[in-house]
Amino acid sequence: MNNAYLVARTLGITAEDRVCVPLPFYHCFGMVLTNLLAMCMGATLVLSSATFDAEATLTAVSEEQCTVLHGVPTMFIAELEHPRFAEFDLSSLRTGIMAGAPCPVDLMRAVIERMNMTDMQIGYGLTEASPLCTLTSSLDSVERRVTTIGRVLPHQEVKIVDPATGRTLPRGSQGELCVRGYHVMVRYDNRPEATAEAIDEKRWLHTGDLAMMDEQGYVSITGRLKDVVIRGGENLYPREIEEFIHG
Repeated sequence: MNNAYLVARTLGITAEDRVCVPLPFYHCFGMVLTNLLAMCMGATLVLSSATFDAEATLTAVSEEQCTVLHGVPTMFIAELEHPRFAEFDLSSLRTGIMAGAPCPVDLMRAVIERMNMTDMQIGYGLTEASPLCTLTSSLDSVERRVTTIGRVLPHQEVKIVDPATGRTLPRGSQGELCVRGYHVMVRYDNRPEATAEAIDEKRWLHTGDLAMMDEQGYVSITGRLKDVVIRGGENLYPREIEEFIHG
């Protein structure tokens, strides 16, 4: 509930908002960041369909004049590429969160420009952290919102560490993203070894994601810790190469 409330506050959600829900409630994105988020602020929930359907989502937004729409990147791609996309009135849309998978810069720009989501935000989280850890905000420039995952949410901590030594790295260095706070799970059920591998003795959750943090505290995901190609003695991260090609 705390995670939902703090995210709602960051997005500026009020009782006047109408939140379209294309996400399943059994997933933390659908339950916490959509369902509980709306309940915290007294906003209206609009259930577009039993399972995700791009046309049903676009229809719900258009007919119910929804102001908020969340989704993973593939959902937004399906909506943008729908053959009847231009027929739907999306002028009521204002904000939402894209998360759950790497969000290509070009896709974020398309959602902002073509779906009228001028206050669209990028978030980062994982189930073990309730789920959201970082989020961009309406105060951030479009450039910030399409190239970073924002800054840490209130009452949480993040740091970048050297995967080999666990030493905290200075700003601008690439390392493993770790998070700590009220939102981190206690343990995996009946899996003590997995818990010990994920959470250290100081309660830092090791995400397995590679990231960098700039001087203003904005975090950028650069790859997965185990997703690396070693070539000529150099560590090459596919995510970094993909972003360079698409950029």
